[in-house]
Amino acid sequence: MTQLPKLLIVDDQPDNLDVLVSYLAEANLQLSVATCGEDALQLASQHQPDLILLDVMMPGIDGYETCRRLKQLPQGSKTPVIFMSALSDPQHRVKGFQAGAIDYVTKPLHRQEVLARIQAQLTIQQQQRELLQRNQQLQALNQELQAQIDKRQQAEAALNTSQNTLSALTRQEAERWGLDAFVGQSQRMLELLEQLRSLQQAPDTNVLVLGESGTGKELVSRAIHYGSQRSAKPFIAVNCAAIPAELADAEFFGHTRGAFTGAINDRTGYFEQANGGTLFLDEIGDMPLGLQTKLLRVLEDGLLTPIGSNKQKQVNVRVVAATNVNLQQRVNRQEFRQDLYFRLAGYRMELPPLRERMNDIPLLVNHFISTLGRQMGRQREQADTPSSAISPEAMQAIQSYGFPGNVRELRNMIEFALIASRGQCITRRHLNFVEAPSEAVTQGDAQESAIDVRSVQTAASPRRAHPVSGQGPGSGSAFSPLGTQMDNDEAMLLDFVRHNDRINNATAQQLLDVDHGRASYLLKKLHKEGKLSKQGERRWSYYVLPEA
Repeated sequence: MTQLPKLLIVDDQPDNLDVLVSYLAEANLQLSVATCGEDALQLASQHQPDLILLDVMMPGIDGYETCRRLKQLPQGSKTPVIFMSALSDPQHRVKGFQAGAIDYVTKPLHRQEVLARIQAQLTIQQQQRELLQRNQQLQALNQELQAQIDKRQQAEAALNTSQNTLSALTRQEAERWGLDAFVGQSQRMLELLEQLRSLQQAPDTNVLVLGESGTGKELVSRAIHYGSQRSAKPFIAVNCAAIPAELADAEFFGHTRGAFTGAINDRTGYFEQANGGTLFLDEIGDMPLGLQTKLLRVLEDGLLTPIGSNKQKQVNVRVVAATNVNLQQRVNRQEFRQDLYFRLAGYRMELPPLRERMNDIPLLVNHFISTLGRQMGRQREQADTPSSAISPEAMQAIQSYGFPGNVRELRNMIEFALIASRGQCITRRHLNFVEAPSEAVTQGDAQESAIDVRSVQTAASPRRAHPVSGQGPGSGSAFSPLGTQMDNDEAMLLDFVRHNDRINNATAQQLLDVDHGRASYLLKKLHKEGKLSKQGERRWSYYVLPEA
């Protein structure tokens, strides 16, 4: 409710007060009266009136002195004063204004004139208050705008920093995954590099990369991306075999909040995350048929619809798919859509296994010795160059080996040998083969190797050398992945179960030094192939050997 303006009337004549009160009875004002200057000062100090009607001629202190004292009160300087007097000559008016008054009305008073002068002053005062309020609002708005400008400038500065960082990271990724990362001088490798250069100049062509496990399919895919015009945009890698079928749609195409139980927020799918860049689909051969149909639709028109939404989104994504299975056979068995196969295979690359480019093995061995040695911080006292860090006998044994795990197995073998050799020259006894090389290992070499492995077990364990031991039935001894290292991941998992009865996802991650998705994929694959039997559900599940 709006408060009525306060008016203080000061006059020593009761008759004048009665007249003024009658004039103002219907003026919607709060009236206070005083009959002398002293009372007026006290009332003004207590009630802070909005306007004062002040008589000039009064006993005690007159109106001029009263006005001067009123102006000295804390709020008095802002209170307008209208003098009332029968003295209408200019000299008295000037004296009133000098005392601090803003208006002057002569007696006898006329009702309309008094009301008009009072209303004029109250209106001016109200407008001043509104103007002050608006100025305060404008100041607050200016401060808010300035704060927003400051935040925007900070955000722009952070964005510039982020963009510079992103550009630097992109350059680093391009260097890391560029053609310089491919080691080898064989004819097959030279042909591969030539294909990569051509694909880097065709940024809109989908690519299907085929090859055995460990041949470097993701490395090739990253090189295709980071050497192309899409290098500044994201490279999103997805393992199709590790995504549960019930979550596949949401993972690939996204979902809106509340689309299904557990969808507490909007989620951006893989395609939208990779917009403008490259989506790498590893293990594409294991993608369910239902998801293949939806994937084909996105590849055809670039349109996707998140789960729970009725709005389509346009994406521009290059797809590089990879698999180690024979997709054509799966197409023939109607396990893979032929139209999707042709859509993915805009260009098809087949990566050669390591056994088909054996001439590259010495270069790869020396490359891994150098790079892994730097990562481990090895300072060799007797081996200043990679070529002198491995004995001719060890190199010959490596070159006579078939490498079922390809380049990945070779890398793991050199990593193991660097640990086992303790910074000394790598000899044959430091090498760990899944299968025996073509030249048999002597009994003395085997004994030396066993002794060396035991010594390494006492050293600090690096990556993929975590001691995981257990006593299996009839094993007679504890199992250590460092002592019976198998670079083939599936073989390591099966060997662990043979010695320890069971394995779960957490143990598989520790054993292979892989993430949850990779461990889950390998365990499910072995289960699907009948090599392992699954027990329990969800987080309590584990795998054992199937009953005979």
